[in-house]
Amino acid sequence: MQKIKAKKALGQNFLIDPEALTDIAGAIEIWGKHIIEVGPGYGALTDYLIWEQPVALDLVELDPDMIAILKDKYTPEDLTIHHIDILRYTPPYESYSVIANIPYYITSPILFYLLYELDTAPEEMVIMMQEEVGDKILEGRARKPHHSFLSLCMEVACEDIVRVRYVDRSSFDPAPRVDSIVLRFAVKKERDRDQEKQLIKLWKIVFAHPRKTLLSNIKWSSYSINSIREILIRLGYDERVRAEAIRREDWISFL
Repeated sequence: MQKIKAKKALGQNFLIDPEALTDIAGAIEIWGKHIIEVGPGYGALTDYLIWEQPVALDLVELDPDMIAILKDKYTPEDLTIHHIDILRYTPPYESYSVIANIPYYITSPILFYLLYELDTAPEEMVIMMQEEVGDKILEGRARKPHHSFLSLCMEVACEDIVRVRYVDRSSFDPAPRVDSIVLRFAVKKERDRDQEKQLIKLWKIVFAHPRKTLLSNIKWSSYSINSIREILIRLGYDERVRAEAIRREDWISFL
């Protein structure tokens, strides 16, 4: 690998493991699709994506030094390069998929932007993130779920969320302090955006202090604590239940 200096301020860690790169590129169907790669860096994963022959490949990169490398490496016939923050980028397609190795510190904002702030969300996403964050998302779908604000927000927008693979910290240059995980998100084709907003508003309140009971978190909100208590009892929950223990399918009863 050519020596390229990673910028700590941008959370850069370059994936150099060929096996991991192959697995990420193969996690979804690429051929004939519009693919948006977020944070391509110097193009290590990009090479694998081009090989799979997407109908269009768009790179979204913030670092001007990486932009210069990408422009020198690829031609407009290969792909389109966008020098912009992903949180300000609007995909030009009605149907597209996202593949991203994103800085750990901005994982949640990017996930929420792609799923909730864009008028047209991606059909699929393959996202590499910190292992701890990915595990929290997956815990909400486990046999004995342990929900969090993030896991519920991801689940309500997606048909399925699965682990593609774990990625050891030694697979990067420079090596981060934590291991990573790659998740594939299959986004729902039909979504009730208004209902999702109502649920997210409620979840922000009941998960504000995760170690407190749901009713304790509700106490200082505009929600009626007596009404919420009645719903809990009707659904068979103890009044001291925490939000993490509420079944995903039961949340609609609180709206």
